[in-house]
Amino acid sequence: MDINKNNANKYSDICNKYNDKYNNIDNLNAIKKFKNHPIICNLVDWNMLNKILKENNIRLIDFVGKGHRGVVFKGLMDDKLVAIKVPRLGAKNTIYHEGNILKEINKFGVAPIVYNFSEDFLIMEFADGITLKDYMNQNDIDKKELLCIIEETLRQCLRLDLHKIDHTEIQGGKHIIVNRNDNKNINKIYIIDFDKAKKRRAHNFTSAMALFFGKCYMANKVKEILNISEDEERYIMELVKLYKKIVLR
Repeated sequence: MDINKNNANKYSDICNKYNDKYNNIDNLNAIKKFKNHPIICNLVDWNMLNKILKENNIRLIDFVGKGHRGVVFKGLMDDKLVAIKVPRLGAKNTIYHEGNILKEINKFGVAPIVYNFSEDFLIMEFADGITLKDYMNQNDIDKKELLCIIEETLRQCLRLDLHKIDHTEIQGGKHIIVNRNDNKNINKIYIIDFDKAKKRRAHNFTSAMALFFGKCYMANKVKEILNISEDEERYIMELVKLYKKIVLR
């Protein structure tokens, strides 16, 4: 018998029980606080959320945001930061649909990694960063950094198009997250919120091209930063038309 190994296992079990106990206490305190939150107090099944956290050994950290169909929280699971998305009470439940979409597109490197999901919850990698919309509202945007963001966003949109998954809400920039590493350099671009995604002939690439090079406020700022001439703008739009003709026919 390996006594040291047995002792180590016992110590690990004790630590896990200790962590579970205090995770539960922390979660109950957090839920008690969020129940009084002026925005989400009546939007979440709090008993269900507590059950989800307990079953997946997650410590609740913060409220992230709400949409028309879901409410998102930030948590810690196995030393990983995760997002916990639950259906919004009284709204259409698209959680399971979104989980299945994420599971499929994770295979070709798009969207936060999904860890677990059901009709009641979606647990995924926490996409830390700022939205593209907020990024573009900053001053002194670096040209090379912006080109990197555009390139990676278009690359992911092309992958979605080729797999016939239409996000449907690319335009606007609030569903694209710019993530930085510890050195403040661009680390990763996330496309999030696939609750309204559809499996059909997709228009992600053309939507992204319109976002970056069309006639909206963000596109005008992109063209200004990159110093794109009218001739170059016309050439870009011709490429978009060609893409529509060849790929989206």
